[in-house]
Parts: sequence; C-alpha cells; structure tokens
Amino acid sequence: MRHTVHPIPLSETDIAVLRAIQQDASLTTRELAERLGMSPSTLWRRVNELEQVGAIEARVALLNPDKVGLPVCVFVFINMVNHDKQTLANFVRFVEDTASIMECFAVTGAHDYTLIIRASSVGAFEQVLMEQILPHASVASASSQIALRQHKYSTALPV
Repeated sequence: MRHTVHPIPLSETDIAVLRAIQQDASLTTRELAERLGMSPSTLWRRVNELEQVGAIEARVALLNPDKVGLPVCVFVFINMVNHDKQTLANFVRFVEDTASIMECFAVTGAHDYTLIIRASSVGAFEQVLMEQILPHASVASASSQIALRQHKYSTALPV
C-alpha cells in the first residue's frame, strides 16, 4: 500500500534515465548508456541509486491482456460497511490477495474504493463479483462498469 511521501529531487540525468527505462526496460546497461550518452558504469550507479530511493520500484514485462485471454476490463465501485481500521485492513488484504484485481484506489466522492479487474469473460467477472467481492464482510455494496474500448494505456509516468 502506497502512502504519501515527499518526492525526491531528480536531476536532468535522473529524469532522462527514468524516461528511457520506462520506454524500454529490456535494454542492457550498455545499450541504455549509449542512448543516453554516458558510460555504462555511470548509468549502472544512477539506476542503482534510483532503485535504492524507491524511484524505480520494479522492472517488469507488460502483457497484452487480449493476447493472454483477459480481454474484459471492469471498473468496480465499492462502498464499505464502515470505516474502522480493522474493516479497511481486511478489505485491503482481500484486494492484495485477489489476482484478478489489478488496481485498487481509495477515492473521494460517492464510493470508497475503485477497483480495476481483468477477466476472461463477463461470466468470469460475474463469478468474482458474486462469489468474492459482494460476500466480503467489509463490502456494503458494489457497482460496476465494463470498459467497451481502451483508447489509451500507459505505464510511463510523465516525468
């Protein structure tokens, strides 16, 4: 669970490194260093420093949900039964342990949480909703919207 933290100061070089890694994390240190016009040892040191301070959390492969059989994207809006610490902790633990829940946001407005769920079909989503989400002791109610089409998807932060 992320908490509000103060941003770290980033140099122009740090920003260039972060942008390049976000574009293609599969590049070798040598390839990335060549792109950025620096030595591999300097780049390696910068990347390690950015990892140590938490600016780089992980380097992963991004999968195409359609190609791996998870074409259904659903936004689920959750209202909690109450807001005591134990109820919220139980819900967060449930979210963290449920693989089909890709993202979870505590939000302002009419709902307490917004979830993004990926499923193989509407029926598979219905099963998650009816058998896991709605019966959960922390959940008072849930509503959902199925995405029809995705016009933009990016994991690159605008640094």
